[in-house]
Amino acid sequence: MHRKRFRIQRVESEARLFELTEKFGPDKPLKRIFQTVLAQGCRTILIEYEYEDPDYQNEYNAFYAKLFKTYSNKAERLHFFACDLKQVELAKLSRFESKYLGFCVLRPFQSQKVVNAIIKPVEDRNRPKRLFVLCQKEFPVEIKVSNKNAQKLKIKGFPFIQQDGQLGCCAHASLATIDHFLASDYGRAPYFVSKIVEAAAQVHDIRRAVPTTGLTALQISAALKEMGYVPLIYQYGEGIQSPFPPERVIYHYMESEIPIMLGIPTESGGHALTIIGHSFEPDMWWALAQSEYYRRRPSGGPYHCSTTWIQNFVVQDDNFGPYLTVPKEFIWAKAKEALFIVVPLPKGVHIQGEDAELYAYRILSDPLILKWMSDTGKKDKTTKKWCGIFFDHLANEDLVLRTCLLDSRQFKERYPAPYLKDFYQKLDMSGKVWVTEISIPELFCQSRLRLGEIIIDSTSSMKFAHSFISIHLPGIIVTRNVNTEKWTYFSVAGDEPFAHIMR
Repeated sequence: MHRKRFRIQRVESEARLFELTEKFGPDKPLKRIFQTVLAQGCRTILIEYEYEDPDYQNEYNAFYAKLFKTYSNKAERLHFFACDLKQVELAKLSRFESKYLGFCVLRPFQSQKVVNAIIKPVEDRNRPKRLFVLCQKEFPVEIKVSNKNAQKLKIKGFPFIQQDGQLGCCAHASLATIDHFLASDYGRAPYFVSKIVEAAAQVHDIRRAVPTTGLTALQISAALKEMGYVPLIYQYGEGIQSPFPPERVIYHYMESEIPIMLGIPTESGGHALTIIGHSFEPDMWWALAQSEYYRRRPSGGPYHCSTTWIQNFVVQDDNFGPYLTVPKEFIWAKAKEALFIVVPLPKGVHIQGEDAELYAYRILSDPLILKWMSDTGKKDKTTKKWCGIFFDHLANEDLVLRTCLLDSRQFKERYPAPYLKDFYQKLDMSGKVWVTEISIPELFCQSRLRLGEIIIDSTSSMKFAHSFISIHLPGIIVTRNVNTEKWTYFSVAGDEPFAHIMR
């Protein structure tokens, strides 16, 4: 009977946060989870006892079952609802999906309690939005309220996993959350921590693998390869010259809905965070002043990179919990000491994000492209106006570029300007494309509009030929036949700014 395995915990008191931590444990990640659901009006916690969680079962079999001390092989799962639930309503839980805030699974330990969790992030109510948790998707949740009744709900968020400090460390936890998020895109189940331990152990180390003493960059790379990704590892530190600032490297992939591992130095050693989103500050003075007053170009080129308006990155920290923000300035500071960025790139993508953006700028300022623009820009009043604005900002090194990797089908279905949708539907593209949006500060910051975009074949090699598939700038579209290298251009009448890609 479900009444024996489930209990309802009401959330009513003003001191509810401290009542919950007193009952379930004072771990910082668990406290952060309670804070997040309480901020969204959590009123009921459904406690599921004797829960057979796959992650904990694997952890238990790989390590805890082999110890002299006896540990339970069952976990406890907490479900959070922003409504009042009664015991008799458990049989029809799916009716309350709109009020479901997520779950967390607890180890039967005194500390390091959170096996895994998926919690709905707090909604940003700014208009326009200023906080973007880009790496999130819907996950199915099944709650077996009886032998014959399994209630199915969905929760949208990013997975959280807390290291147990024995089988897994912070790097294992970060890799596991990344794979829990991406695995379904590859048509497979996510890797358990024990399997990540085995994959990393392919790189020999004088230190023991279990109990864990942490992972090296080479071991992280080996684990990602075993999991089916192409690992890119960027290293920063004293004496290391990098052509790109770390926030720019992070942005292109994270904006592509690829979660990033960030390795930072701490007083007690290295630690791994998982970056899943960012803030956006449209009124940031420094974004304009640094190039105007101080001749600084954080883009590394004669244009603004969209990262200029980012103040914070959203991270999962297995020591503190989900959906926390890290200042961009902190990442700058740590890049001077020792920092590494790990990207689980999909196979078949040969061009890196920062290179795609530099190439996009180079091709949009190509003399032939600009001549064609000038010729077509005279055909109607609207196009002439925006062509003039584009040329002025190009000359003043004041364009804004924003680059991310997209599935080409996703781009065609959701992101072209309405009057260009038919054109893009017929255009042959590689499976994944780098898309660089072109805008100007006056449109990009408040209105969130773009003047055009450049589509780049992610499978090409820039060393041997051009890589663009199409270029759309005010009044013109240029296409390239990737086999013959023939360029063709078309005029676009009444070409006005349109919404940039929002997720």
